[in-house]
Amino acid sequence: MFGFLKPKVKIAHLPYCCEVHSHILPGVDDGFKNVDDSTQILRHFQKDGITHVAFTPHIDPGMFPENTKPFLQERFKDFVNALPQDINMKFHLAGEYMCDDQMKTDEPLLHFHDSSVLIEMSYFYVSPYIKEIIFGLMNEGFKPILAHPERYVYLAGQWEVYENYRDMGCRFQLNLLSLSGAYGPESKMIIRHLLEQDMYRYTGTDAHSLRQYMLIRNTEIPRKQAEKVEELMHNNRELFP
Repeated sequence: MFGFLKPKVKIAHLPYCCEVHSHILPGVDDGFKNVDDSTQILRHFQKDGITHVAFTPHIDPGMFPENTKPFLQERFKDFVNALPQDINMKFHLAGEYMCDDQMKTDEPLLHFHDSSVLIEMSYFYVSPYIKEIIFGLMNEGFKPILAHPERYVYLAGQWEVYENYRDMGCRFQLNLLSLSGAYGPESKMIIRHLLEQDMYRYTGTDAHSLRQYMLIRNTEIPRKQAEKVEELMHNNRELFP
């Protein structure tokens, strides 16, 4: 597939066409701050063959209290309508929900077309609410996706925790940026294990800046790992109409 003489493959050479995790909607969280920068990365996306983009701003009342569903829907509509006509991609609004005591699974949520909901938890400790939230989402007809499980480095080696979430019905989304080693050796260990055990389902850039996206494009990964990542890229299509 990638050639027997090439021990590593650049992520930029993989067929990534559906972006499921990004912070490109400008001025709403810790991602892109203005329309011009957001437009610039979308031009890069289009040049690289990306045809579908989901904006998934952080939904965390403690950090971003303005990010209610109506507010984000209005910002999304205004931004998409203002884009230049030569940007020809399909856009979707979802969200990245923090699993804490303020997340309500029985309220209208920003989700993908198949009712998938992207969730995350603290980078410092296991959320005491995550099992309750996964159960609540499933009970309400949603399909939880845990964002970047490899970034919860305190779980390195505690594979039964991931297995428990999976057995509850939660799927996992790999951050392409994590493949660069940006989050340390424990993160890479988690990636290796979850990929080998086929526990990831989707992958995304989680782009907060153009610099991050350029780093992703230039990251080289082992050929066997690239084959696994390409499968996840194809799975991303499931989340779009």
